[in-house]
Amino acid sequence: MEDEEESIIRNRIVYKDFVIKKVFKKYLQFINVTTGNNEESSADLQSLCTQLINEFGHLELSVQKAQAISETCSDETLYYQQLSKQREIEIENEKKEIAILKETLDYEKKQRQYKEQYLALYKAINEKPSTDQTEKEIEKAQKELNEITDQTNKTTSKLELRTKQFQLLLHTLNELEKNLDESLLFTENNNDQSNAPMES
Repeated sequence: MEDEEESIIRNRIVYKDFVIKKVFKKYLQFINVTTGNNEESSADLQSLCTQLINEFGHLELSVQKAQAISETCSDETLYYQQLSKQREIEIENEKKEIAILKETLDYEKKQRQYKEQYLALYKAINEKPSTDQTEKEIEKAQKELNEITDQTNKTTSKLELRTKQFQLLLHTLNELEKNLDESLLFTENNNDQSNAPMES
């Protein structure tokens, strides 16, 4: 990638140097003809003047194209940088939310474990025929256990969803970076093609 970029930059510099030298050569030729002792016809002077004007026009067009492409690249780079920062912020927020969900899930799992242990111990103590109060306590403990189980399942589902969203966000960021690289390379190639030397 670095060799390709260096080659593009080198070719661009060589082309610009060629265009400038070509214009300068035409200019010197025009000055030499108009100030020297050479006898040139009006038609020859007009032709030389026209060629010089055309060369200046080509140079000006080349500069304008380079400026337009440079501004476009700058705008696209700024846009992708802002988009990348926004994605980084979203990633950090997703990480924090996932961490909170994991802590909540761990807490709920422990609470469920405590309730199961409590229920098992409570049943062991009341192996004898239970009274109405004992049955009510068992039903209450069973209800609490069911509620904790439901909440744990919901938290697990939410954590899985957030994890998938986080992975999708990372994938999107990688695609954006890839598109940015391709866009910059495409723009540079177009610049080289549009700046190809034109015959006078």
